[in-house]
Amino acid sequence: MKILLILFLPLYLFAQSYSLVTLVDHANKNNNLIKAKEITIKAKHKEVEAAKSAYWPTVDIGASQSYISPNSVVNPGEISAAYAMVSVDLYDGGRKSALLNAKRFEEEAAFFEKSAFEKSITLQIVRYYYGLKKLKATLGALQERSTELKEQIKRIRKFKGAGLSTQEDVDKLQAEFDSNNYTMENTKLEILRSEKNLQLLSGLPAKHLKRNYFKEPKNIEFEVFETVKMLQANANAVGENANAISSAYRPQIQLSDTYNKYHYDDVVSMPGFDLLEDEQNSLSLSVNMRLFDNGRLSKESEAVQYQKLALQSEIEYAEHEQEMNFHLSEKSLETIRTRLKSAKSALRAATSTYDVLKEKFEVGLVDNIAFLDALTQKTLAQSRYKETLFDYEIGKSIYYYYAGKDPK
Repeated sequence: MKILLILFLPLYLFAQSYSLVTLVDHANKNNNLIKAKEITIKAKHKEVEAAKSAYWPTVDIGASQSYISPNSVVNPGEISAAYAMVSVDLYDGGRKSALLNAKRFEEEAAFFEKSAFEKSITLQIVRYYYGLKKLKATLGALQERSTELKEQIKRIRKFKGAGLSTQEDVDKLQAEFDSNNYTMENTKLEILRSEKNLQLLSGLPAKHLKRNYFKEPKNIEFEVFETVKMLQANANAVGENANAISSAYRPQIQLSDTYNKYHYDDVVSMPGFDLLEDEQNSLSLSVNMRLFDNGRLSKESEAVQYQKLALQSEIEYAEHEQEMNFHLSEKSLETIRTRLKSAKSALRAATSTYDVLKEKFEVGLVDNIAFLDALTQKTLAQSRYKETLFDYEIGKSIYYYYAGKDPK
């Protein structure tokens, strides 16, 4: 039974491990911050629908009850009235059209905002994912170092018992072993912190991660961020709001029809005369136009136009910033490639040096200081090589991101 458990345990762990793609996809569907962006899009869509409804005629109904004292022939003591009114704007200077366009641009901006936010979440997940890989690689090197130190402590203690070594030699190795264990515990804490952050972003446990690598960037064309597109959509919406304000200076034409129904009580009657109507219909066409307001609406429109200009300046800056970071991320990839080549050579050299000094140390040709230094250099070289490998993957994701692509 134990043998079967040992055989199937790796399969079970692999089944519970998650790829980078799975983490990102799950985050896009379940991250509450992304859901909030989706809800905002729905709200903006409803605002668009409301703006469309403004083109339709409006129908209003109402009723009133009034008591008059003293009453007269033309003023009954009690009047009950009900009315229904249909009205439609024949021309509003383009106000409705401007407001509808503004709402459409705001909805478009909400879409771009959600897309940009998803990319930023993806980038955070990538950093935590490969950050975890780096930390676990470091922990693996430290564990290997711990095992080696433990074996050497046992060996030196045997030598001490035989009078071939001193307590000082044992203490130095023991101090290095304890220091290594402390570093391991710190690394485990950082791993736990990264796992929790990755789980918060993706909604999935990050205990076991599959191996994933980004495609090598080739012939990548630059494309502006969704955040830039969002700013442009917001600028367009602000421009339409300015047009809506200016529309008040144009003629406003409205057609309305009102039907009234009356009922009277406590009436003072006069034989041969009936001055009170039971029902009445009124059709009216109204035209109004703002001639003077000391420039109030004009200044309000101008103020909104300045907001649009401010957004245009932000857009120009954001485009230049993205383009700068795009070129820098490309150069960064080249630098990491060089660093990776250097780290690989350093690991090969440190491993060779360690193997030679280990043999000499075990036969007493070198002291523990030289051995510990070689072991430290090998551990650091292993860690740096793995870190550089994963830094390269992070660098590729950043390059794709600043190219305006979705790292996913």
